Amino acid sequence: MLLSSLSFAQNRIYAYEQTSDTFGVCLACNVQNPLNAVGDNENDYSTLTMGTVLLGGVSQTLLFPDVTSNTKLVVGIGTNDIPLTVQLLGGVTIETMNGNVSNGDMKYINSSILKLGGDTPNRATIELQPTKPYTGVKIRVSGGVLSLGGGFRIYYAYQEPVTFTAFGTANGQISLSGNVPVEDSQMTITNISGKEIYRSKINSKNIDLSTPIPEGIYILNLQTKENRIYSRKIIIK
Repeated sequence: MLLSSLSFAQNRIYAYEQTSDTFGVCLACNVQNPLNAVGDNENDYSTLTMGTVLLGGVSQTLLFPDVTSNTKLVVGIGTNDIPLTVQLLGGVTIETMNGNVSNGDMKYINSSILKLGGDTPNRATIELQPTKPYTGVKIRVSGGVLSLGGGFRIYYAYQEPVTFTAFGTANGQISLSGNVPVEDSQMTITNISGKEIYRSKINSKNIDLSTPIPEGIYILNLQTKENRIYSRKIIIK
């Protein structure tokens, strides 16, 4: 287990420690410059390299200082010069850890958590909101990503608090802000007596209500596709 300084930036808590390992039969597999994935420098990186893979791969676990829940988790990843796609990362998995124990939430990289775009096609982020308390995140690379050539890069991992606010106008406009993912979420609005007056599935943070709501104070409830529920008071005016 290797130790570096604990780093905070703009409410982000970066991983401060790491471990790395190989699993199965993976000859000459290793993690190069493992400490480069630790701390708040988002431009240096560790490299998970694959040698001769018979049945196995290599992993790196990035650790945070405390047990945390209700945070957004972001991992910066990349390659040497190959544009990233979901298909290219078919052999990469991610899971959260509580101590040395997996939270049982391992998943393959898919389009819902892989965030592509920007000016650098060979870099991306994995973004998710863990549903259980966690102290670290493990990324595993198996033989399914041999086409990565120069290896799989991990630039950083950080947590940031979940934020969610809502605003509304009497002409039926609702605006949500914050880092809670709203794609495929269920939104309901109730009055202060608890009566539901609006329900809809949403995919955007800017919503046009089918029926305008009178001015007043309401409760907006958002249930994400991960079944997390957020409630905020909203003033329609």
